[in-house]
Amino acid sequence: MQPKLGIIAGGGSLPQRIIDICRASGREFYVIAIEGHALPQQLVDTPHSWIRIGAAGSGLNILKQQNVKELVMIGDVKMPSLKDLRPDLRTAKFFAKLGVQALGDNSLLSAAAAELEAEGFRVVGVDEILSDLLAPEGMLGSVSAAEFAEDIILGINAARDLGRRDVGQAVIANSGQVIVEEDSAGTADMINRSRECSPNGEGGILVKIKKPGQDRRMDLPTIGADTVEQARQAGLKGIVIQADESIVVDLEEVVKAANSAGIFIEAVRLADDKATNVPEIYLIAGEPSGDHLGARLMAALKSQTGDEVRFSGIGGPEMTKQGLSSLFPMSELTVMGLAEVLPRLPKLLRRIREAARHILNIKPDVVVTIDAPDFSLRVAKKIQGKSIPLVHYVAPSVWAWKPGRAKKIAPILDHLMTLLPFEPPYFEREGLASTFVGHSILESDAAMGDGAAFRSRHNIDPVAKVLTVLPGSRHSEVKFLLPAIFDAIKHLDHSNLRVILPTVETLETEIKQAITIWPEEISKLVTIVTGEEAKIDAFAASDAAIAASGTVALELAMARVPYVTIYKFNALTAVIARRLVKTPFVNIINVLLDREVVPELIQEDCRGDVIAPHITKFLSGDDSAKLQVANFEEAIARLQDDDQKPSERAAKVVLEVIVQHAKLSK
Repeated sequence: MQPKLGIIAGGGSLPQRIIDICRASGREFYVIAIEGHALPQQLVDTPHSWIRIGAAGSGLNILKQQNVKELVMIGDVKMPSLKDLRPDLRTAKFFAKLGVQALGDNSLLSAAAAELEAEGFRVVGVDEILSDLLAPEGMLGSVSAAEFAEDIILGINAARDLGRRDVGQAVIANSGQVIVEEDSAGTADMINRSRECSPNGEGGILVKIKKPGQDRRMDLPTIGADTVEQARQAGLKGIVIQADESIVVDLEEVVKAANSAGIFIEAVRLADDKATNVPEIYLIAGEPSGDHLGARLMAALKSQTGDEVRFSGIGGPEMTKQGLSSLFPMSELTVMGLAEVLPRLPKLLRRIREAARHILNIKPDVVVTIDAPDFSLRVAKKIQGKSIPLVHYVAPSVWAWKPGRAKKIAPILDHLMTLLPFEPPYFEREGLASTFVGHSILESDAAMGDGAAFRSRHNIDPVAKVLTVLPGSRHSEVKFLLPAIFDAIKHLDHSNLRVILPTVETLETEIKQAITIWPEEISKLVTIVTGEEAKIDAFAASDAAIAASGTVALELAMARVPYVTIYKFNALTAVIARRLVKTPFVNIINVLLDREVVPELIQEDCRGDVIAPHITKFLSGDDSAKLQVANFEEAIARLQDDDQKPSERAAKVVLEVIVQHAKLSK
C-alpha cells in the first residue's frame, strides 16, 4: 500500500491531475492549498487546509496530524516580498538559516525540500506520479523547426546561463539575439514583454529548460495549451523544451493548438551539466576590441573541443553571436580615464560584485578576463583563492606606464596571454606564467574590404578623396575627439572630399546628434556607417584616416591606409597620465618598430591645425603616405611568429590551464 501523499498545491491544473490519480488508484492524500494560488474549485469534496506561504509551521503541524509520509510540491506559486510574507516562527527560522537572497530561486526550493525531509517526510517529484506528462524527445507537432536552428542553440545556451544564475528557466531568442529573459514574474509575463522587444517585428523562439543542477523534484519546466496560446498572441515561431525534464500538460491538446497556430514544438535532449566533462569557460570583455578577441577565442575553443564547451560571462555583440548570454550589457563598462570613471564608479563597483558572485555561483572550469584591467582584474581579485583558475588575455601595458602593476597582478592570476612578443618577460620575472599568443587582429578581414563596392553604395565618385575618421568606441573618447576631427576637416580642401565615420551602434545616436550642430558645408561631407563589414569596406575605400589610439591602429595598418593617431583626455587624467607614462609612443605600430611611423597628436597637439597638414599630404599621395604604408609590413610581421592563428594558440593555452588545474586538484 502506498504511503499517504501530501500535495502542496499552487495554481494551475497540475494539482487537479495529482488529486485525480490518487483517487483513481485509491491512494490516501491530503492537500495543503496555498492561499492566493491554489484553485478553490479543485478542492470541492477534497480533504484540505488553506495556509499562507509564510505559515510553514502550521502546514507542517497539519501534515503530521494527517499522518502524511510523502510530499509533492506542485503548481504555480509566486513568492511574496519579505514585507508581505509575514513569516511565522518556523518560517522565520528557515529564512534566517538560508539567507533571504534565495527568495524565489532554485536554492530556496532545494532548501525547502531538505527542511521537509529533515522533518521526516519524503519529497517526491511530480514525474514519479505523472510520468506520462514528461516531454518525449523530438518534434511534437507537424511544424518544422529547421530554419530556426541558430536561434534554438542560442536560446538553449542563454537559458542554461540564466538557470545557472538561478534567475529563471526561459528565454526568447530572435534573429541571433536573446531579446528577453524570464524573471520572477514568470514565463507568461516574459512572453508578453517579448512583443515590445522584437528586432524585426516578428516573434522569436521560446526556450524553456530545467536549470543546470536543478532538483528535478521541484518546479520542472511546464507548458500547456495556454502557453501555446500566449506564444501565438505574441507572434512566436516555436517552443523548445527539454525531453524527459519538462512537463507537457495534455500533450494531445498542446500539439493540436501548436499545429493550428503554425508554431513548432521541439523537445531536445540535453546532457546534464553535472554528468559531463564539457568545460565551462567564463569570459569577461569590457569594450568592442575585447569583444572581438573574445569572439575569436570562443570560435577557436569550439573548434578545438568539437563544440563540447559552454560559455558564460560578459561580452558584446560578437561574443553573443558565438553563443554567450551576457550577464549585463558590456557597454556599461566602456569608459576610460579617471575623470570619466569617477561618476560611474558606484555602478561599476556593483557590477564587479555581481560578476564575482555569478562566477562563484557557476564555479566554471576557468575564468578568462579580456583586457579592461580596471574591471576584469578587480573581479579576478574577488575570486582569487576559490579554486577557479584565472587567465588574463591582453597584458596590461606595464612597459608603457605603472610597471609596478606586473608585481601586483602576478599573485592574482594563473596565466597571462600577451599580444606583443616583448611582453612575457615583464610578468615572468614576477612569477606569472605568460605566453605570447599573437594579436588576433591578424585574423580579421581588415585587409579584405571592397572599396569599390563601398563607394558605389554611398555614391562616392571613384576619383573622390575619402577620409575615414574614427573617434573611438567610448563615450568619453567621442566627447573629446570629435570636436578635434571637426576642426581638422575645416582645414581641409572640401572640393573633392568625402568623410566616412564608422562607429558602433551604441554610439551612433550620440554621434549623429553631435554632427547636427556642424555647419552644413561640413556635415554634408560625412557618412556614418555601423557594423564590422561596413568599417572594413570603408578602410578599403579610404585614402587617409584620423584614428583614436587603440586596436584600430592595427586594422588601418593591415588595410594599408595612411593615418594619424589622435588622443585627448580630461585635463586631470592628462596630468596624471604624463607622470605615469614611461614610453615615448602610444601607437602600437610605433611601439613595435620603436620609431614614429604614425604621427601621434596627443592632448595639446590634438587640434585641427596640427592634424590637417598630415592629412593633406596623405590625400595628395605624398611620399610620406607611401613610406608609412611600407613600414606597416614590418610591424605586422612582428605580431606572429608561426603559422598558427593567435586565437587558436590562445584557445590551446586556456584548455591546457583547465587540464593542469584538474591534475593539481586531484
